Amino acid sequence: MLNMTRRIKYKSTGKQQTYPIKSQQKIDEIMRYLTKCCEVAEKKNRLKRLYQARRNRMMVLLGFNTAFRAEDLLQLFVKDVENGYVTIREAKTNKTQNFKMNKVLHEEIKKYISIQELTSSDYLFTSQRSDGAIRCISRQQADRIIKDIKLHCRIHTVFGMHSLRKTFGYQYYANGGNLLTLQKMYNHEDSSTTLFYIMWDKNDMEKAREEIYIGESKRSSK
Repeated sequence: MLNMTRRIKYKSTGKQQTYPIKSQQKIDEIMRYLTKCCEVAEKKNRLKRLYQARRNRMMVLLGFNTAFRAEDLLQLFVKDVENGYVTIREAKTNKTQNFKMNKVLHEEIKKYISIQELTSSDYLFTSQRSDGAIRCISRQQADRIIKDIKLHCRIHTVFGMHSLRKTFGYQYYANGGNLLTLQKMYNHEDSSTTLFYIMWDKNDMEKAREEIYIGESKRSSK
């Protein structure tokens, strides 16, 4: 496939503050729903719907795991991720992101590239347009995908494309990730901005305090 050049930055018109997904159970529910969409389309032999369902699932999975802004996520080429390393220049900041991917994530991506029959020069998330033009999916199209997830998975907070990026940060920090490392990942100027961004609040602090115990570890009996 031939492809178009990368497009200009998206201009966000939304005014509502999006929220991360804080519950692992809800993340599981989202991924199960997206997997089920693939299975239903395959069972009914709806090839176009199957192509879209696989694409949508990978978009969300990669969004959860890379913390990319929507404009950077949607305009990824296969060559940007196929070798297990990611190197992009952020559209908003013009700063470079360069890192090695998680091995499980890379295997998922390789499987996706193969089954979708994508080449290195293809967009990772291609829009199937009736006019035959080869483009990455638009922000509006991605927002419709996210809206469908919000509806079917009964997400009651403000959930948008930016929620994928925020979910990465929240889950990373909640699971013991280093705050300064997360700050660097986000290219934030200070750590307080990062905590505010992932919406780490009083409830999260109280939960963390409740779960920690520092003392003599339990020894198994012989």
